Amino acid sequence: MARHEIVIHENTSTATRAAAPYLGSYISKETLAMAQFASAVGAKCGLPAIQVIAILGGSFEAIEALESEALVRVHTDIGVVCGVITGSFPTADATFDPARNALELALRLDETIRLDLADTVPVIVTDADVTKLRVDNVMDLAEERPMNLIHGQHVFRVAGFNMVLSDEGAAAFLQNTQGTTFPLVVDEVVSKQLFKAHTAELLPAGDYRLVVKSRAGDAAGPLQTSFRKVKYLRVAPPVEPPTLTAGYTEGHENNPGVIFDDGGFIMTGTNLTGCTWSAAWDGTSGAQTITIDPEAVEVTGGTSAIIAPAALAPALADTEAGMPIFIRATNAGGTGSFMAESSGE
Repeated sequence: MARHEIVIHENTSTATRAAAPYLGSYISKETLAMAQFASAVGAKCGLPAIQVIAILGGSFEAIEALESEALVRVHTDIGVVCGVITGSFPTADATFDPARNALELALRLDETIRLDLADTVPVIVTDADVTKLRVDNVMDLAEERPMNLIHGQHVFRVAGFNMVLSDEGAAAFLQNTQGTTFPLVVDEVVSKQLFKAHTAELLPAGDYRLVVKSRAGDAAGPLQTSFRKVKYLRVAPPVEPPTLTAGYTEGHENNPGVIFDDGGFIMTGTNLTGCTWSAAWDGTSGAQTITIDPEAVEVTGGTSAIIAPAALAPALADTEAGMPIFIRATNAGGTGSFMAESSGE
């Protein structure tokens, strides 16, 4: 059974306030999607759903073309299509204001259909309970002011009303002025009034809309869309420096931290991808530093690297057993260093 909801508002009109101190606004909800409606109609008349949609679309286009020539009343089986002026007029003799009023086409249901709701008792809801989606503001957690300004891939929080991202068809994304959409990674849903997210990729700087689609927690309600205009700054994320935490020579796992010449030296750490490598020692010929050929280092997953034996051969040849050899990895964020020992071999 359909749930009919209304919101009660105080009547602020001095002309009608005495007769009707309160007014009700009906909350319209989509109960049947167009595709489902076309399928149901097609089953009744023996037509495929796509043909039903084409007929309905063509009918509406014909009515719109007719109304563009002159406003007329077009009668259908369920009501009449006519022109209406939306918005309000401050006084009875006020002129049409394009900023406040609009001339639109509307379908007025006939008496039979309207009477179907005659004995329906609506559910009165308050503004706090009404299933209405709203996006209020966006705040970068690292740079809280100004509001509605996103710095690159920083995490930001979105505040609003009834932003239920678990609804069927719900989504959150950025949209540029050309209508291109960019997905968001939702980091945390705090409540239906607040969630945290960041952009899946670093985007070009410019003006965007942060769009949220949701049924506002009402499974039977329509998929609503709300947005907030934001500015996006292309701020590159900081590069984390590499770390080197452990190392051993292949085949010498029982001698951690010691470099031998009969196997590659395996190191573990973090952020090792894209680093430049070097080795430094104070040997028999004094302090030495060499740059390791990138081809001699094989990095796996950013957490493991193996240095070919030939790359460290100069250090072994110039040091005695137990002397320190410093292996360093460097990127734009800094340098990680590991002190190994020479095997003297």
